[in-house]
Amino acid sequence: MATASVQFKVGQVWKYNNRPGEDSSTLTILKTEKYENDTIIHIRVDGIKLHNPSIAGGYSDFIGHLPFSQNTISKSVTRLVEQNNNLPDFSEGYNQWKEAWDSGKGGYWTVDLKDAIEGMDSVMRQNK
Repeated sequence: MATASVQFKVGQVWKYNNRPGEDSSTLTILKTEKYENDTIIHIRVDGIKLHNPSIAGGYSDFIGHLPFSQNTISKSVTRLVEQNNNLPDFSEGYNQWKEAWDSGKGGYWTVDLKDAIEGMDSVMRQNK
């Protein structure tokens, strides 16, 4: 497990404490932003099985944008895998979040990444 002193850099791909059956899952650092009370790390998660009834097959294998507390990500990651300099476009998800954030209606995750994915999966299962 990494410590809170980890300096995350855009493009880093990390292994993290994943859900059972998702051992190949990784997170990618998309953007870091320092705010008065915290640093927010924007990530993409690949290699998951997230229930999504709105797409063919009923599952998504990635989440394109999630904002997290740096401290939370520091506690979730286990090892650096690689540096990826070809990031996917995450502007749509980020811009939606930023608009909500700027209007006081957006937040960021402060629970373990594994628990956040499990929570999203559970909500999606209820929204069949």
